[in-house]
Amino acid sequence: MTGNQPQFSGDPVQDRARRAVLVKLAASADNPVMAELARELLAGNVTPRRAVESQLYAGVLEAPAGDLAAWYGSLSESEKDAEAAKGESALRALADEHAEEPSPAPAQKPAASRHQVENDEYIEDFSERDWLDE
Repeated sequence: MTGNQPQFSGDPVQDRARRAVLVKLAASADNPVMAELARELLAGNVTPRRAVESQLYAGVLEAPAGDLAAWYGSLSESEKDAEAAKGESALRALADEHAEEPSPAPAQKPAASRHQVENDEYIEDFSERDWLDE
């Protein structure tokens, strides 16, 4: 945590991006349970890991996670690469947007990477991601 606010990543840019998503979700009237979860995360009352492990929010997280997995699974390798590039571009834009703000040096953690394995298939490596860390 930084001050009174929970920290969602050691990287300040990723932390801002994750916080911005949670702020949008917290303000949403479309899904009150998701809005409550976002408010609890922003308040530091629950960690992302605890939210994922908890049965309390399982129902609200399962459908979007399944939709995301189905969408991502339907993409070709070139579409996956294009989506990864869009994400990296968005993070760079966010970093540039906040470049003049003083911040500590970010902890360098590799982004999720894709590794080619047998049969020209790719596997996702999220082992260094910190979104679920406490």
